[in-house]
Amino acid sequence: MQEHPYFASDKVVVLAHRGFTPPAENTEGAIQHAVSAGADIIETDVHGSKDGIAVLSHDPDLVRIAGISSKVSELSWEELRKLKLKDGSALLSLQDALRIFPQTKFNIDIKDSSAIEGTVQAIEQNNAHERVLVSSFSNKTRKAALKCFTRPVATSASATVVISTWLLFKLGINDLSRHLSGIGALQIPTSLFGIKLDNPKFIHKVSSTGTQIHFWTINEASEMQRLVKLGANGIVTDNTSLAIEALGKTS
Repeated sequence: MQEHPYFASDKVVVLAHRGFTPPAENTEGAIQHAVSAGADIIETDVHGSKDGIAVLSHDPDLVRIAGISSKVSELSWEELRKLKLKDGSALLSLQDALRIFPQTKFNIDIKDSSAIEGTVQAIEQNNAHERVLVSSFSNKTRKAALKCFTRPVATSASATVVISTWLLFKLGINDLSRHLSGIGALQIPTSLFGIKLDNPKFIHKVSSTGTQIHFWTINEASEMQRLVKLGANGIVTDNTSLAIEALGKTS
């Protein structure tokens, strides 16, 4: 587990996947829509621009969202910010996202090591350490980023840690606390490489360590409810409004 203010709530949290608003994603408008709908956390991704700015983008290139073949890493932030996405909106830097939404929690997936410096800089300059979770599919990238902060930030497990946790569970290791030390959450699909990660015993074993479990990407109300009954602490979804209603989080 990880003792950090980011995980202070004992309620199930809704994480807006890419701050999603079809057809936009990872944009100011998408995030605003998710926040207004009641999202607890904005799940987002960052790539590094040519000049080292952390840019909100799931893909390494701009084909899908802007119709151009350039990679984020090939253009400067000045060039990137002037681009029009397919829905008419614009790219957003992590620096600006944290500034524009000063009360919002962010779950940040660093997609490549070139985004580490820009990610750290954005969080440090916005004094956002208590409201961000920083992770990466790559454990090497995740660890490298965490070493750069002046104050601790929340973090979740990389893919290798998820798999090793499952293997220890299958081997009958009763106490996973040491293995999950410093890990605030496992953010996982219901299945991975044929492994059923929504196994009730696995969920219970991980939860007993104090490490949370967030499932992605869940877009059906009945599935959200099923996973929460099994012990999920968070639901990552493309449909924030549906999740808020399905989980009874409306005021």
